[in-house]
Amino acid sequence: MKNKSWLIVCALLALSGCATNAPKTTVYTLELDKFEDTVVEESLPVAVLIENCGVREAYKTKALIASPAPYELTKRANAEWAESAGTLLNSTIQSYLAPRCDKVLPPDWKAKVAYDCSILVYLEAMTQVKRGKNWFAVLRLSYEVLPKKGGAAMFSGRFDKAVPVADGDLNNYVMTQSALAKEWLDGLLARLKKAGE
Repeated sequence: MKNKSWLIVCALLALSGCATNAPKTTVYTLELDKFEDTVVEESLPVAVLIENCGVREAYKTKALIASPAPYELTKRANAEWAESAGTLLNSTIQSYLAPRCDKVLPPDWKAKVAYDCSILVYLEAMTQVKRGKNWFAVLRLSYEVLPKKGGAAMFSGRFDKAVPVADGDLNNYVMTQSALAKEWLDGLLARLKKAGE
């Protein structure tokens, strides 16, 4: 009887120790507002549908992906995005374009509301990369802006940029990744304006 009680006490102590010593996961998101222009120009007279972002398999989860060596992808321990990378990018596109276009629609509204064009993005990399002794934030994606009526793309493009990140720090990485997303979105908006002229 004493042996069973002793085993139960040891098991409970072990379980309680595991629960209290579990490392906390830090959740990150892209924050464009740190880089926002103070004045938003007049909104474009266009209704834009944001299609679901296509992603490589590694970016279908909330994991923050790192590449500590060529050809190697790993998940950062105790850190993750607030949403899967594709969903996070979709949300970021919508929040960026919302004050700049007459209407910005999520993918599930495709059949419900009239729109002028849709944006289709394929995310190839949103990664923290180490090459040699240096860390970089890498954002690589391709995109198309398609007319609602179908046919050829109004325009398409590719964004592929790597920016150094001091000391590989995750906060610096996320801030740099946010700046890269803002840079791409500024370019996308400029092309939307030009297409509407």
